[in-house]
Amino acid sequence: MTNVSLRGATAADRGLLARATLDDLNWKSPRFTRSEVEDTPQFRHYYDEWPTGEDFGLVAEDTTGVAVAAVWLRYFTADGPGYGFVAATTPELSIWVDAEHRGQGIGGLLLRQVAEVARSRGVAAISLSVEDGNPGARLYVRHGFRPAPNGTPGCLLMQL
Repeated sequence: MTNVSLRGATAADRGLLARATLDDLNWKSPRFTRSEVEDTPQFRHYYDEWPTGEDFGLVAEDTTGVAVAAVWLRYFTADGPGYGFVAATTPELSIWVDAEHRGQGIGGLLLRQVAEVARSRGVAAISLSVEDGNPGARLYVRHGFRPAPNGTPGCLLMQL
């Protein structure tokens, strides 16, 4: 595994989370531009006004202090749900690993650590949504996520 250090995500990471959201949406091929993500409330709310309420996350940095991955949990409401919305009491997980750092165990490290932080905060469950065909789904299954009911077409709703 690449040598990374973890730190808590802060409001100063909004730009990083915006980049991560764009990269996550374009996981297979370029489908969206930065301006399209910024102009789409359903995408933008993954990083807009980060953090609010009980939101939390982690950032992985390389030895030079450059962010190479992030994982963050956001609480959404039924009136403004995310794609992985289960309940207002269940935060939705987003995760991003820079393309050059994938396959090195960083994603698994982030999932383990954020689950530990969630447990320490008394979080009973975490949800996420992953598009059909996204290889990240295998990572989520390895870390205990299981299919949840009521996913959207073309996506798998999962819960830990």
